[in-house]
Amino acid sequence: MNEWTPKGPLAEPVYDRAEPQSGRALVNFHLRELGLGESWLVRTDVDGQRFCRHVVPQGLGVCRAYVLTEAAWPQGAELCVTVTWTPDAALRRDGRTGRVPTGAEEHWRMRIAATAQALESLGYLVEPSRFRCSPRYYFTAELLVYRMPAGVPPRQRPAATAWALSAPVPPHYQRWDWYPDRWPQDVVRDALREAGLGFFQRDQTPFGRIAVRDITQTVWPPEAALCVWLTWWPTTAFARDPGTGLAPDGAEEHWRECLDRLQQALTGAGLALRSRARPWNPDTDETADVLVYRATSPLSTSE
Repeated sequence: MNEWTPKGPLAEPVYDRAEPQSGRALVNFHLRELGLGESWLVRTDVDGQRFCRHVVPQGLGVCRAYVLTEAAWPQGAELCVTVTWTPDAALRRDGRTGRVPTGAEEHWRMRIAATAQALESLGYLVEPSRFRCSPRYYFTAELLVYRMPAGVPPRQRPAATAWALSAPVPPHYQRWDWYPDRWPQDVVRDALREAGLGFFQRDQTPFGRIAVRDITQTVWPPEAALCVWLTWWPTTAFARDPGTGLAPDGAEEHWRECLDRLQQALTGAGLALRSRARPWNPDTDETADVLVYRATSPLSTSE
């Protein structure tokens, strides 16, 4: 048989802000270079049959980067992802008994700090999650990893007293459901229904289509008591042409009218919106993404 060879890019991937997966690929590449990420080895036998082997760091847990909507990026960031850290099986909570192994919490603290320091050595800014950081609540820990343009200082992290919530929100090991409270997605969907804005079929209404999904508490605005990730698609008539990549005439007005109506509907229901800093462009964007949240302090749409 042939030797095992690495699968995936051997050179550092090129980052393109317009391609969300490129940021994830770049950070995953650096995690592998740091000895913290996962990798795959492949080989082919004499009959042409291909084999793969999954390789993870031993004794350190494994880190993986994930795409994050730009609406949740720190203000001014040029790249941002979330990174999860999964501990070795021996240091995870027992799903059957609920027991947390001796030394697991200290190990989590050490590895979260070590992971942050390793990424910072490559020029990233790292904010370990305030909430997703304990084996008593979660299977994995999470970090917000981002990069600022040259010469731009990092954001000032909110003070501990700025956070509306002091504990993780469901679902987690201690509380799987929001009941008797309502799920955040349902709160936002009800506000959309009240305003006559559909979110199932693309052309259910002239407004387009909406998807409402949960989003990690790691990136919730500090004042938020609930938060979701909302994506809006234009109607088919105003979608970008698959051949030219350009939007048809009237698309800019369609986007402006629909997004204005969306904002009015949600703010009228006592919700706040947070969008990316860059303006939306129907010729380059297929969707618009925003964070929708309910604040416990006066509503704000800024960080």
